[in-house]
Amino acid sequence: MTTTTSARQPGTTDGQIGFTADQLALERDVHALLTGPLGRPLVARAAADGPARGEALGPLHRLLGARGWLAPGWPREYGGLGLGPVETAIVHRELVRNGVPDLLFVVSICYVGTCLLLAGNDTVNRTYLPALAAGELTSCTLYSEPDTGSDLASLASRAERVEGGYRLHGRKTYSQATEHAGYALVAARLAEAGASGGSSDGAPPAHAGITLFWVSLHAPGVTVRPEPNLGEAPFSTVLLDGVFVPGDHVIGPPGEAWSLLNTALSIERTGFEAHLKMRHWLDAVDARAAALGLDREPWFAGAAAVLDARVEAGGHLAWQMIGKQARRQLDGPGAAIAKWYNTELGRPIARLALDVEAAAGTVVDAPAGPGADEQYRECPGLTLSAGTSEIMLYAVATGHLRVQIGDAPPLPLDDPDAAFRRRLRRFVGTAFAAEFAAAGPGTPTGAPRTDPAAAWQALVRSGTVGLTLPPAAGGAGHGVVESLVVAEELGRALVRGPYLATVAVAEAAAADGSGGSGWPLALAVAGGTVTAAVAGEVTADVPATGPPDAAVFDGGTVSGAVALVAHAEVADMLVAPAWTPAGPVLVTVRRDQPGVRLRHRTALGHEDLFAVTFDRAAVEPGGVLCEAGSPTHAALVERLRLRQCGYLLGLSAQAFDLTLTRAKTRRQFGQPIAAFQYVSFRLAALAARLHAARVLVRARAAEHDAGRVPEPARGAAVLALVAQVARDVTAEGVQLHGAHGMTRAAAIGRFYHRAAAETVVLGGPHAMRSAAAG
Repeated sequence: MTTTTSARQPGTTDGQIGFTADQLALERDVHALLTGPLGRPLVARAAADGPARGEALGPLHRLLGARGWLAPGWPREYGGLGLGPVETAIVHRELVRNGVPDLLFVVSICYVGTCLLLAGNDTVNRTYLPALAAGELTSCTLYSEPDTGSDLASLASRAERVEGGYRLHGRKTYSQATEHAGYALVAARLAEAGASGGSSDGAPPAHAGITLFWVSLHAPGVTVRPEPNLGEAPFSTVLLDGVFVPGDHVIGPPGEAWSLLNTALSIERTGFEAHLKMRHWLDAVDARAAALGLDREPWFAGAAAVLDARVEAGGHLAWQMIGKQARRQLDGPGAAIAKWYNTELGRPIARLALDVEAAAGTVVDAPAGPGADEQYRECPGLTLSAGTSEIMLYAVATGHLRVQIGDAPPLPLDDPDAAFRRRLRRFVGTAFAAEFAAAGPGTPTGAPRTDPAAAWQALVRSGTVGLTLPPAAGGAGHGVVESLVVAEELGRALVRGPYLATVAVAEAAAADGSGGSGWPLALAVAGGTVTAAVAGEVTADVPATGPPDAAVFDGGTVSGAVALVAHAEVADMLVAPAWTPAGPVLVTVRRDQPGVRLRHRTALGHEDLFAVTFDRAAVEPGGVLCEAGSPTHAALVERLRLRQCGYLLGLSAQAFDLTLTRAKTRRQFGQPIAAFQYVSFRLAALAARLHAARVLVRARAAEHDAGRVPEPARGAAVLALVAQVARDVTAEGVQLHGAHGMTRAAAIGRFYHRAAAETVVLGGPHAMRSAAAG
């Protein structure tokens, strides 16, 4: 569950990169100003007056500007603090957290200011940037036209050279933050462009002559006409009728603004603005549901928890782009993914807000923050601003997936574990590949029945099994992050076996150190002599008393049943919840003990899932792993979920690669189906969702390694998100393979079938949403 906006204090994470001490101090200082006696009344006035009212925001912007905090990333000579994009993002987040409309800040500081810093001449920058940074001037962009939209190469506005400068003619539409702006960046085409060609037929390039101008909106010939729209901030139509622009107000070389525009748009497309809005919206929905007494309703709590995980994933993507800007790196495909992912969250959040209002059945006090109606009206615009969702998907399809180049592999996205991944593949990949190739059809889908024992021994020989165990137990002492890579590579090869559960159990057994009762188990696992399987019920909330047929532990034996245990037939130890008069515990039981009976769960269509019945099965001394609900249990659950996420992500990534290859080679109507826009966009959307899920899961693992074990509900929400991605990627994969995808010859069918089972072994998306609801 998310928390209300007021509860999110400085220093909290939502996908943010690591802050320095100075950056944290800036965050605290800005927060103190906005919530203190000077800022509080100005914040209240700005929040009450709407998103685009310059006269209401002016005093607050000037208060920040006087301290250099409105544009802290700008050089000092231009009114900033000489810092960088991260500091500007910190201020932006504090504004949104405190309910301040950010449209003018985004357009004037983030969009226009950044473009001027990139290409503005000394005259323009020294004259106007200090005024923007002080909050004394606001600005906007005038790019779009009635018949251009995202196709800026077809601009019709023209600029004529005259003595001392240029005269602009044209009509600009859909501009925001314009009514109260003093200046605008205007894109127009030089009238003489096109005299010389740039293409093989002698015609000039479509973008020839495009130039950026710094234009006063109070100059003669400028008419600004507000145009109401669905959202809170109106559009404006701006007519340019022979507007004179001095020659030193050209931004960048005349006629060569095309690359500048593309760079500026890439900088705009961090997804950060949308992420902040999505967090603010979801916090408002949570607060509204709480006020109406609906926040504990399962239908709401589960949906809100998964949306919270999606918003967090979007935050990681956005902060990655901010970090790259701070390092002066531009990542077009990465920015497109971040922008698409964050802006597409508006609709599900707005719909949940509407569901809350509908479920209330009554009118109560107005919500704190943007209400359902405002969210619903504004969310379509998010997917249009700074490039439509379709433009973003095109950028991902061509810039990352390279669908237009049949034999070209995708360009890699950020993978901080790439070096470790390559080493791991050298150690264990060959064994897995040989084993996979030698395996014959074993299920109706042709899935290879990989020998789990052989897979386990390959991991033992490589030292991978002890990767995260303490050195004193014979392990390497690494974190969960590295083991995620192992899980992903197992998923890619469809090699399952006991690794995921065994390592988590061994970590729990080693929690009390060498003096604890579980230490022998940890030693045995590190030595590769013991494997474990875990009942899915271990990851559920364990009540004080179990269901009628639940396992009961009397101190020496256990009797009862657990419904779902993956790979029980190959494990040496079974771990299950059992109830005692003092409360529930997790017990370990040897599978070969008398009184242990396994029943294959054939209804789930998977050879590795079992129900287990215990009939006075002996529990050896030291066989109580931990108390249910203890910190050790919480850590065990989180590690099980994280590694299951890793396995599903690897499975999904390989299924996606198979699908992309098939789409590039399967020809229909004389061309590869990947060339069809609808297909390429579907692939791009799946690639974006898969990347976002991977980034989120790795960040959660890093948080766990840092000693901050998340609440179980948060881990359940992440697993629910990843499970849905896995189901969608594999289902879309079969669809895009065509009828061939249904045959035994097609590997995609094996991934589709395995995903069905692997998304339920710890409870399935619906159960995870219920667990996420708390």
